[in-house]
Amino acid sequence: MGRDESGSKSKNVINFGWFVFIVWFCSNLLSQLAYIIAYGLPYDGISMLKSLGPVYYVAIFIEVMMWLFLGGFIGKKLLNKINPVPMTPA
Repeated sequence: MGRDESGSKSKNVINFGWFVFIVWFCSNLLSQLAYIIAYGLPYDGISMLKSLGPVYYVAIFIEVMMWLFLGGFIGKKLLNKINPVPMTPA
């Protein structure tokens, strides 16, 4: 029973992580598209982030964590495909 609850909680966390990642990615694409339509050139993300001041480091940290989450998730999937864990009957 405990395994089912932790499995469902883990699945909910993974689903939430994917949702956050997709929203973040799409919002980046849409904001870049809006800027290109308005000004004809893509914006310089680094100079925009630096204009935030100290909050710049928080934004970079959040973005790095998102990429680490995605990399870890994909890496875990690949490892599970390469080395499947055998199921033993209880």
